[in-house]
Amino acid sequence: MSTHRALIGDNLDVLPSLSGQSFDLIYLDPPYNTGGKVVSEYADRFDDWSGFMAPRLAEMVPLLSELGVIIASIDDTEVHHLRVLLDDLMGPQNHVGTVVWDGTPLNSSHLLSVSHDYLVIYARDLAALKASGVRWREPRPEAAEALAAAAAAWEISGHDVELAQREYRRWLSPHRKRLGRGITEYVRLDENGRLYRVGDAGAPSKQASRSFREIVHPTTHLPCPVPKFGWRFSDSTMDLMLSEGRIEFGPDHTTIPKPKRFLEDHVERTPKSVFHHDRSGTKHLEGILGDRRFPFPKDLAVMMHWIDMVAPADAAILDPFLGSGTTIEAVAALNAEDGGSRSCTGVTIDEGDLVDTVLVPRMKHVERALGDRVDVLRAPRDGDTAH
Repeated sequence: MSTHRALIGDNLDVLPSLSGQSFDLIYLDPPYNTGGKVVSEYADRFDDWSGFMAPRLAEMVPLLSELGVIIASIDDTEVHHLRVLLDDLMGPQNHVGTVVWDGTPLNSSHLLSVSHDYLVIYARDLAALKASGVRWREPRPEAAEALAAAAAAWEISGHDVELAQREYRRWLSPHRKRLGRGITEYVRLDENGRLYRVGDAGAPSKQASRSFREIVHPTTHLPCPVPKFGWRFSDSTMDLMLSEGRIEFGPDHTTIPKPKRFLEDHVERTPKSVFHHDRSGTKHLEGILGDRRFPFPKDLAVMMHWIDMVAPADAAILDPFLGSGTTIEAVAALNAEDGGSRSCTGVTIDEGDLVDTVLVPRMKHVERALGDRVDVLRAPRDGDTAH
């Protein structure tokens, strides 16, 4: 069971009290400066939005761990100012990228219906993050769908390779355009029912490491041709691939063998810079509270997705604009899902009875439903430290 903290107070006052602590991820959803109604003294309209955000961001950056990441949600109104502020504080070389989230309900503008927000992402030290070997990956739902269809075809066929391939391709035909080429290239099933495609075994002309060994055909027992520039694999890798059935031979030794690429090895991908997800935060929070007393809460599913992808299972996470508490719920939900030990510290002001009518009831729900503990605490006074 992890313990999370919701610190009540102005983040400009609270963040300095966290000095000396280290966070793997800072996820913030600051005021968008659109003039919309919010339950906060941070009325969503600023004459000087950058002046409001600059000192707060300056307090956040030192709290990042060496491999830490900041993700800031924002829209068109202030995204350009946010980029300038973070470039100044963190260096433009540490800008990981800006993600477009297509999911905002269409508005009734006469000229352009804006249906997206942004996730602006910076690393404390992007070079160090890359050198650490960290790789961000997300599931490929279309791959899981194709694998399920192939498994069904394998069972229907009674484990007959030709019948299974025919059945799978029959399923695939009407789905080709939707699934895309990255999936539809996988049309073969091997003797164990695994879905695969074949690749090019030949090494590029300038590849430094390559092999020119001969491979014997399993039926004719004669050597197969070697590609012009050699194999793209080392001898040891070729031996492993042969032992695991990852080489496809032609009908006889006159054809060049090809490597098998199994779809089951590619069920994840690097996240794209554009994603679609219909917002469900309002509906989810209404299900907890019984009404819509808090406008525009963060989306739980999106929060869980990005936290899971960019932060380790034991990460310390900070949300300086906690609001209704979505980030804490997302972290607790991930812990319940995968047994992680993530912890979240959130900071929010108590304006308009936000704490008593929204945050506290939601945190009680988190404790009951997900098992993690949440401490709702009044912010430390000047000179104190939040532990």
